[in-house]
Amino acid sequence: MSAGVPPGQGRDDQDITSDTLRAGRVRIFQPARGARMSLDPVLLEGFLPPPHGRFLDIGCGTGALSFLLLARDPAATGVGVELQLRLAGLAARGRDENGWRDRLEIVTGDVRALGDRLGAAQFDLVATNPPYRTLAGSRRPPDDERALAHQEIALSLPEWVACAARALRPGGRVAAIFPAERAADLLAELRARDLIPVRFRSVHPHDGEPAARVLVEAERGGRRPLVVEPPLVLHVAGARYSAEVQQLLDA
Repeated sequence: MSAGVPPGQGRDDQDITSDTLRAGRVRIFQPARGARMSLDPVLLEGFLPPPHGRFLDIGCGTGALSFLLLARDPAATGVGVELQLRLAGLAARGRDENGWRDRLEIVTGDVRALGDRLGAAQFDLVATNPPYRTLAGSRRPPDDERALAHQEIALSLPEWVACAARALRPGGRVAAIFPAERAADLLAELRARDLIPVRFRSVHPHDGEPAARVLVEAERGGRRPLVVEPPLVLHVAGARYSAEVQQLLDA
């Protein structure tokens, strides 16, 4: 899944770009190279119908997913947790630039060690675009910041699912975007924590190609049957993105 947000025209310093989402209505600050956002948070937010209530964004990076959730639902509030100090600082900078200081708290630290601070059963939604590449199954990026953001170096699948289960209120939902080849692992870990998958959608680079990602929504103690939604196709001939993806970028 290639990066979907090109560097902006204005730079705040040599290493940081100022970019926009939602056709210029949401601003994000991110490294010029390395741990830049991809299309994944846009797809995940588009998969999640509001209202979002109070949400927890595990591994919020520079804030893209949190910002999109806040922009979609004016009543939503949330907490973004980020291990890496520079990325958390950029998330806080973007939050303030967008005027959301009162709606979003950025917490710097390891989500596994923040249980007491975050509280148990406090959130209506846990949403995450987590580190998703196993150390054994992928090559480590040369950039350490990017490596931590994309590989299970500091946070594994069972660990973030356990954190999500603890944070969710009864009936709350957890949602993630994850590599398609690890979909079975994700579903198994969710069910093991009484997070019952209720919606599933595969994401395909082009029509007729195998899925690259899956979008999954689960409910804590859910009893609804699983709904498998039509596939989402990213790219079509003659255009950079399909009409559905372009609408998500612009809406």
